[in-house]
Amino acid sequence: MRKSRYIIILTAIVTLVALMMGCTKPDRSEEAINLQEEITELGVGNPERAVERVDSAEQAGVFTAARANYVKAVIYENADQQRLAAYYAEKAIAAQEGETVATSTDSSLYCTSRWILSDCQYSNGEFGKSISLAKEILAFVGDGTSPKNVTMKCRALSQIAECESELNHVSESERLFLQCIEMLMESTQHVTNYGDIDPLIYTLLTLNDLYIDNKMPEKALPLIAKMDTAINRLARCANDADWVLQKRRNHVTISKAMVYAANGQREQAEALFQEHRKMQGLNPADMTAEGIYLTIMGRYDEALSLFDEADSMIHASGELITDIYVKTFLVNKYTTLQKAGRDKEAMALGDYMRQLTDSLRQQERQTDVEQLQEIKRQENEITSKQQSLVVHRIILASIFLVCLLIVYLLWRSYKYNKVLTEKNRKLYEEIEQRRQEQQHEMEQLQAAPKEQLTSEQQLYRRLCTLMDEQKPYTDAELNRNMLAQLLGTNEKYVEQAIRQCSKGETVSDFINRYRLEHVARLLKTTNDPIAIIGELSGIPSRVTLARLFRNAYGMTPTEYRKI
Repeated sequence: MRKSRYIIILTAIVTLVALMMGCTKPDRSEEAINLQEEITELGVGNPERAVERVDSAEQAGVFTAARANYVKAVIYENADQQRLAAYYAEKAIAAQEGETVATSTDSSLYCTSRWILSDCQYSNGEFGKSISLAKEILAFVGDGTSPKNVTMKCRALSQIAECESELNHVSESERLFLQCIEMLMESTQHVTNYGDIDPLIYTLLTLNDLYIDNKMPEKALPLIAKMDTAINRLARCANDADWVLQKRRNHVTISKAMVYAANGQREQAEALFQEHRKMQGLNPADMTAEGIYLTIMGRYDEALSLFDEADSMIHASGELITDIYVKTFLVNKYTTLQKAGRDKEAMALGDYMRQLTDSLRQQERQTDVEQLQEIKRQENEITSKQQSLVVHRIILASIFLVCLLIVYLLWRSYKYNKVLTEKNRKLYEEIEQRRQEQQHEMEQLQAAPKEQLTSEQQLYRRLCTLMDEQKPYTDAELNRNMLAQLLGTNEKYVEQAIRQCSKGETVSDFINRYRLEHVARLLKTTNDPIAIIGELSGIPSRVTLARLFRNAYGMTPTEYRKI
């Protein structure tokens, strides 16, 4: 009966909470997707404003917590703020726990959150964690063959391959890149979407770099035809701007030139290099690639001239100097200086690189601390606003619930006390009956001739007489050894006698039985506080007294006193 009442109350509470939660707005998927694209585009130029809009969308119920954190991660990823991107990607992943992935949009959110975090961990040198996240994506995609699934799978494979390359597992990295290329060549035969074809070009370029960096340029030659095929497929994407296609043409052209140069095919290499020189829209990255080509060709002075020109363009643009500048530009210039035999300049550049790296790390730490503090402030503000929207409902519901509970508890208390009193009265009668039976057994033992008793029974009779007359149990330190000393015998004999003559009791049970009987007498015959009665009975701890008393009598000392 009592259990059913608890279930009723619990059901009422859950229903009430569900009703309150039902008042909040659900995730409006179509609106959320459109707004997500708009905010992501805004974040390219104004990440702070974009984050504010994400917060507003989450507060209005357009974005779920998972989507809001995911969009923030994308914004910071595009802004090259890796630590913040990782922070929000982790929050997005945590918010997705337990959610059902039911649509392609949900799949994209699931995978991209992990991609962003995996990229950040890759940038921080945490290659094992990056590989684990990429494998989660592979497990999620499974055997799916749709273009979207293939793109997800290949991006994950490419991420693992790059990590394996950083770990110097070149063979495994090569195997994964080739697997990825084979899948993308098959899946992009008839597609006209830039987002499906570009991963193929990126993977081919990355594998080219792997072969050249690890002095295996001959393996890169078969990739040239595949790069041409990929560029032709990219040209089918009519909806993309010309500069997008031109950018990839620039990358492929100089990459092919490097392959031919590394394989000693200088005429083909030089023709492609000259073609690249005439291309439009060359940026510092393209000029750096040209410098690498010239280094492969042994034309170090020309390469260094291009590096200097690219460096001037980078500084003139006003762009922030990041790790990418050090890793992709300065490192290649340093390598060229070494190959050119200009050791002093190389050493000076190496010192500058170390100083610049230290400075960048310090700036990153300071910026991260400031931004994380601001994030925390914004999150607290959003939480406060969200709570204020439902606080009046909570107050009204709480008042109603409290009134309901008070009425129920009063009624329950009355019924409980009535049932408890009756139960305790029956327990008391059972206790008295058990006590009388024990007393009768003891009287029989005392009256029996000594010759008819075993040694254990004789010792037990002496022990009971000692407990009744001297009351040693009132000493909280009383134990088996002390009893044996009082009886002038061995403690093992005491333990044997108690076990055989008191229905298997231990020494502790035997002592506690006398103590509890003494407590029960004092509860009925005195008005002393329970704590004092416990001390007088050898049980100074009130917690221990309550536990032992309830185990023995089925009620608390207070309830026993009221009977």
